Amino acid sequence: MSEFLQSLRNKINTRRKMTSPLYQTVLSGNASKRLLQQFVINRFPIKNHWTRNILGIASRIPDHPIRTELVENVFEEETGYFSKSKRHLETFVDFGKCVGVSQQQINAAPLLPETKAVIEHNIEACNTEIHFTAGVASVLLLMEGQPPVVTNENKSMLSVMKDVYKLPEEGYEFFVHHASNVELNNGSFAAVSELEEDHAATAEKILEIYCNTDELKIQALKYLDRAIDRRHAHFDAIYNLFYDASEPPFRFDEEE
Repeated sequence: MSEFLQSLRNKINTRRKMTSPLYQTVLSGNASKRLLQQFVINRFPIKNHWTRNILGIASRIPDHPIRTELVENVFEEETGYFSKSKRHLETFVDFGKCVGVSQQQINAAPLLPETKAVIEHNIEACNTEIHFTAGVASVLLLMEGQPPVVTNENKSMLSVMKDVYKLPEEGYEFFVHHASNVELNNGSFAAVSELEEDHAATAEKILEIYCNTDELKIQALKYLDRAIDRRHAHFDAIYNLFYDASEPPFRFDEEE
């Protein structure tokens, strides 16, 4: 890995998802029904722009094989074809339904300023005249190149949703594809899904080839810093507005 790529990785690792109180609370199994509902409501708009952000990058990639990798990424996200599931965003809505949130409620909810700021960054980095490597570094690599989202006990979002929050299969399917805890043939575990590993590898390949001047590298680093700041402000807003330690942890099997 080049020094430049390592510097991007270091920034992502230093402020990975698990440094956020929001994810720490969810992974601890202590998230209330209200917090999980607001997690869905406020994460959905960003995820709803994801494939359009990636298509904005793909449309400007000259290399056909690499462009194809990005298009396949979008095709899987929009259809679930390769994983033999369904549209990934639809599985996130299914998660929401299991914690008591409907699609109508998601659509009607006002955007938090912090959520709007993330969406605006992603559009600017991926879907404007800004060189596409800024979007690859600050959107594609940031989201798909996250370190494992697991506790110190190797509990992942998938295992916690399934075993602690007691969600049914349709409620945790989204987490099978995103930062899931996958048992390997040798009995060990990989806490990042195969799909996300593939997407992160594509991002690194693009950056190695096309982020090839000092100016582009400086821009990519600047956009990544901004994206990380906005992303954590978004996480913190959800946590600070909607978490109350006095509210009981959600358990699907205890719902009426």
